[in-house]
Amino acid sequence: MSQGAGNASMPAPKAESVVVTGTLFRDPNLVSASPITRLTSTQLQQRGIKTVTDALQLLSSNGAGNLTNAFSANGAFAAGASAPSLRGLGTSSTLVMMDGMRLSYYPLADDGTRDFVDTNWMPASIMDRIDVQEDGGSAIYGADAVAGVVNMITRQQIKGFEGNAEGGLAQGGYGGHTRLYGTYGIGDLDHDGYNFYVNSEYQEDDAITNDQVGYPYNTSNLTGIGGGNAESNIYSNGTISNFAQTPQTVAQAFDSSGNAVSGYNLANPSAGCGSTGTVHTGTVSGTPSGTTSTLCQYNSVKNGTNTYQVVQPYDRRVEATAHLTVNVGSRAQLTSMFTYSQNLSFFTGSPSSFYANTQSELGTSEGVLAPARLANGSLNPNDPYAASGQSAQLYGLMDEPTTTTEFSQNYRGSLHLTGWEPSKWGGDWNYDSSFVGMNTDLAQTYTGYINVADLDSAIQNGTYNFINQSANSQAARNAIAPSDEVHDKTQEYSWQATLSKGLVRLPGGMLNLAIGTNVRYESLLAVDANPVNAADPNDQYETINPVSAQGHRWVESGYFELNAPIVKMLNADFQGRYDAYSTGFSHFSPKIGVEFKPFKEFQLRGTWSEGFQVPSFSQTSGSTIGYVGASAPTNEAWLAQHSTNGVPNTYAQAYSLGLETVGNPNLKPETNNTFTGGPIFHPLPWITLGATYYYINEHNVIVANPTPYSTVAAAYAAANTTKTMTIDGDTVIPDVADPQNPTGARRAGIIESSYINANSLVTDGVDLSLSFNHRLPGVLHDINWFSSGRATWVHRYNESVPGVGVERFAGSEGPWQQVSASGTPRWRANWQNTFTWKKLSSTLTVYYTGGYHAQADDATGTGSVGNCALSLYSSVSSFYPSQCNVRHFWDIDLTENYQFTKRIGVYVNIYNLAGFKSPYDYGTYGSYLYNSSWAQNGVIGRAFRFGVNMKL
Repeated sequence: MSQGAGNASMPAPKAESVVVTGTLFRDPNLVSASPITRLTSTQLQQRGIKTVTDALQLLSSNGAGNLTNAFSANGAFAAGASAPSLRGLGTSSTLVMMDGMRLSYYPLADDGTRDFVDTNWMPASIMDRIDVQEDGGSAIYGADAVAGVVNMITRQQIKGFEGNAEGGLAQGGYGGHTRLYGTYGIGDLDHDGYNFYVNSEYQEDDAITNDQVGYPYNTSNLTGIGGGNAESNIYSNGTISNFAQTPQTVAQAFDSSGNAVSGYNLANPSAGCGSTGTVHTGTVSGTPSGTTSTLCQYNSVKNGTNTYQVVQPYDRRVEATAHLTVNVGSRAQLTSMFTYSQNLSFFTGSPSSFYANTQSELGTSEGVLAPARLANGSLNPNDPYAASGQSAQLYGLMDEPTTTTEFSQNYRGSLHLTGWEPSKWGGDWNYDSSFVGMNTDLAQTYTGYINVADLDSAIQNGTYNFINQSANSQAARNAIAPSDEVHDKTQEYSWQATLSKGLVRLPGGMLNLAIGTNVRYESLLAVDANPVNAADPNDQYETINPVSAQGHRWVESGYFELNAPIVKMLNADFQGRYDAYSTGFSHFSPKIGVEFKPFKEFQLRGTWSEGFQVPSFSQTSGSTIGYVGASAPTNEAWLAQHSTNGVPNTYAQAYSLGLETVGNPNLKPETNNTFTGGPIFHPLPWITLGATYYYINEHNVIVANPTPYSTVAAAYAAANTTKTMTIDGDTVIPDVADPQNPTGARRAGIIESSYINANSLVTDGVDLSLSFNHRLPGVLHDINWFSSGRATWVHRYNESVPGVGVERFAGSEGPWQQVSASGTPRWRANWQNTFTWKKLSSTLTVYYTGGYHAQADDATGTGSVGNCALSLYSSVSSFYPSQCNVRHFWDIDLTENYQFTKRIGVYVNIYNLAGFKSPYDYGTYGSYLYNSSWAQNGVIGRAFRFGVNMKL
């Protein structure tokens, strides 16, 4: 972040271009009744925050459903992006703007449902400040400002050269970091009437995988913390097995003590288990008493560690900006800006598998069975039993990981004209007009993902060596796992104009009126990365989740603001906006703000607003599918069909269940009422204390069908059927057949549901703030102490769901399904303390996130929070230890700045100074064993960055 702010001014002060977030009046002395957190470039530099993404993720009001880069690399639908979630209402409820103008959406929807603005691409080094309005802003800014507004304000002018070079590394020797930026500007607005500057940024962060960090985040053996050991399973690089009597039978094996062991019968022990397998001899269910067989077990992760699980994706950001400000006469100012930026995110995943029951997203069955003879009649070299005419089963993993690359390019151009004209009555006329256009192009590239049809072809024609995969050419690998590339795009074009004037002078000051209009166009085209091929249902990638959505709309709006300083101590502000969408929705959103300041040491302020949010493109026309771990049915009738000698077979074990959500064109908009209010104290001129109560009540909340998928899956199993069924509004597509009992009842394979409007959502809580800036007394008089702290306490986060009741999420892992299992900790806080002495500045910043219960009403049942017997995963997996609560997390960062001269300064950042470890969280699925929303630094460990700033 740049340390300085522009010092722009106009020949006539009236024309000075000043953005005041939360109001239409461009008066820098105006204090908003709305709660606003202001992060200046100087503060961010002092705290060691280098990107807009990091600045927003660390807000205390950033709650459940925030999208982090770590989570987006571990299964999120919106991979490669990041966004805040003010008040825990999701990324789509926070409006992110630049200089009061809109930005295009990221082409992929968060969780496949919420449209949002990605913050990764934004040029941080030219930001003057970031204003975060933490109440409803729809009356001025639009329907999507339900939870608040983030307004990034760029520097008006830069003169001369500014540059920065920075490098860093985690203490463990991983996580390399490089950051460079340079800015050069000419012209002075006061003397030359213009300023033009160009800026460029480059940042590169190396990937961090779980095998690089410490125990237990780097292993599947959790016995050291009270869990199980999942290091061994059947998957391996090229296991060949054979069942002489029943070639497609999958059998459960038992060791000499009668304990079940995961694995499969190898009728030919001489085939061996390869260099990484372990031979196990035991009995196999369904065989004559006393019969022994050989079993091969393989590590599911390389060398017993999570080699492919990602703690932090590889990320590279490149940006270039040209910014011109020109004084147009003495009463107007024109600003133009163009930015090109790109963000590349790359991460690996577990290798694709080929095994007996491959399931595509269509729910089709594919038996990976190598025939004795190939299509040309020759013996199959992949089948050790070909000479005797027997087929062979193929089990294993490809010997290369899957990879995903998300490459987004952003093109944004804007024009902004502001000025004033004198008036003979009342106040002067002020006008403001802007146009912005922005396109975001996203290229997604997937490699290493097996295509079922191509795998079929390779098996039948013998073109892939499953026994020794290292002997395969790259062309042979690509033939069964071809690269998949998809291009998505969003557009945003917006014009707005505002006219304001002082009408009449009241006892407290001028009564000001502003009116405005906004016309904008939005579009989205997100292409399915794994489309259905009607001619060949098997022409699908095994594990690429198909996500698609498209749509476009015009929005026409009119808005006003009336600011009335009734008396010196009382000011009232009235706002209203009418939005009309070409998709058929329209709404009027009012807002009222009041400030009461009876004396300078005390102020009371409050706002009330009403807003609405239209359904996203994904919610009306999209389609998404993802897979979750599920336990097999437990009813006796179903189990009897999938057991041998009373022992459940492998079909009756835990498996992956597909959850598909499709758009609903009949959705209604969400509506909301928001209230904020509280006192601000100034006991001394250099101290400010504040407390704000917030209350948000949403109606017609859009959610997927709230019936738990486990309930639907259990009901399907109870039906003892092999056909597609509709249960509680969901469509259940059966899974593949049990190889041991192909005609038996099937388990649920894919549960297809649509979005609905739920009853309501209520959340409320309190924000606390502290700020002071003063020199220390006595002999320490040369030391200046600046302190800024903010804390947020969530009182309620309750959702009323039809047919379910009230789900209470505050202080729990919930909402588990709706906002990515990030949880709703009741407390989040940060406290910065900066001590400046001559040329040295030292900043210590403390971050705190409170603990929470490891249950969620939308996953473990209404009223389950606090019931340790219902902790997430405790009832379906012995791999995770039992967990009733997730502990709190502390993080302390230290930054030392030393200014050698006015032109050169150096600094060092130490993140996670105390080396605090992330608390274990087994219920979240965004990262492995910890919650990346709140405790990312605790897994990476202590990290260092060193840099130099230059001004010439």
